Amino acid sequence: MSLFTKIKNQFSASMILAGTILGAAIFSLPYVFVQSGLPVFVFYLIFITIISTCTHLVYGESLLRTKGEHRFVGLAEIYLGPWAKKLVTVTTFISIGGSLLAYLILGGQFIQNFSQTINYPIDLTKAVLIFWFLGSLGVLLGIKLIGLGESIALILIIILVVFFFVLGIPNINFADLNYVNYSQMFLPYGVLLFALSGGSAVPEIYNYFSRKKLTPQEVNFKKPLVWGSIIPAIIYLMFVLGVVGILGLNNISFDVIPQLIEKNYILGMATNLLGIFLIITSYFILALSFKNTLKFDLHFKNGLAWFFPLFLPISFYFLGVNNFITITGFLGAAILGIESLLNFLIHKKAQEKGDQTPPFSIKISNPIRILIVIFLVFGAVLEIVKTFSV
Repeated sequence: MSLFTKIKNQFSASMILAGTILGAAIFSLPYVFVQSGLPVFVFYLIFITIISTCTHLVYGESLLRTKGEHRFVGLAEIYLGPWAKKLVTVTTFISIGGSLLAYLILGGQFIQNFSQTINYPIDLTKAVLIFWFLGSLGVLLGIKLIGLGESIALILIIILVVFFFVLGIPNINFADLNYVNYSQMFLPYGVLLFALSGGSAVPEIYNYFSRKKLTPQEVNFKKPLVWGSIIPAIIYLMFVLGVVGILGLNNISFDVIPQLIEKNYILGMATNLLGIFLIITSYFILALSFKNTLKFDLHFKNGLAWFFPLFLPISFYFLGVNNFITITGFLGAAILGIESLLNFLIHKKAQEKGDQTPPFSIKISNPIRILIVIFLVFGAVLEIVKTFSV
C-alpha cells in the first residue's frame, strides 16, 4: 500500500468517526460552558475526550480480536454472557430512542426560531410537530442522499465554527471566564459524554477498511480512532469560545440563536438554517439505524421496527420529557457511561479469550481499569439519582 493511499484511508476513517460525533449537541455547549465556568468545562472536556478516545480504541481492538462481523451487542454476548446482551439491548434502546427525542426537541426549537425571524411565529409544540413530520417522512422514504447530506453538514459546521472562532476570540477576556460555579460542577459531565460519544461509528470504520480488502491484521485504525475522537473536542472548544466572544457571558441561554440573530442577522440565520439541516440529517440517520437495530439485531417484526423510531420520541415529548440538557446529561452519564463501562470489561475479556491477533493492543493496567470503572459507575449513579429525584 502506497503512503498516499494509507494517509487517504486513515483520513477518511477519521472523518467517519468525527462526523458521527459532531452533532446537534454542539449548540447546547455554550450554555453549559457559561453555567459551569471555564476551568470546570475544560477539565471535563479533556478528561472525557480521553475516556471517549480510550473507549473507541478498546472497542476497536475487541472487534479486531474477534472473528466475524460483530456489533456491540454481539461482543457483549460473546465475552460477558447473556446478561450483558440483555443489558446492552436495554441501553441501546434507551440511548437511540433518547437521542431521537433530544434531536426532536432541539429541531423544534430551531424551527420555532426560524419562524420568528420570517415574522410568522409559531409555538414550540407546533414547531416540534413540524420537525417530527419532516423527520418521519424522511425515514419512511429512506432518503438515499443522507450520507451526502451528513458530509455536507460536517464541512459546513467546521467552516461555521472557524468563522465563529475568528470573530469571537479577539473579544474574549479570559480573566472573566476564570470562575467556577460549584452548583453546576457536574453539569458538563453527562452532556459532554453524550456530545463526544461515537461508538456506533467504530464498526463502520472496521467495515470501511474491510471493503478495502484488508485482513484484520492489516486494519490498524488506531490513529483514525484517536484523531476522530480528538478533532470534535477541538471544534467544540472553538465554537464555545467563539460564541462567548461574540455574545458575551451575560447573553447566552440554552438557545443562543435569538441572541445571535439580534447581534448579527446573517450569522444568526446561517447558524439556524445549518442547525436545522444538521439536526434533521442526524435524525434521519439515527431513526433508520434504530429501525435496522430493532429488525436485524433484536429481531422485531417489521411493523414494530418502524413503529418505535417513528412514534417513541414524539410520545415521550407529549408525556413531558422535553428538557434537552436533562435528556442529554442522562443519556451521556447514565446510559453511555454504562456502555463505556461494559466496553472496558469486554476489552479485558477479549484480550484474554480473543481468537485473532490485532495490529495494535491497548495496555491498561488493572488499577487504572478499576479506577475508570469506578468513575463511570459513580457518574452513572449520580446522574440517575439527579434525574429521578423529586
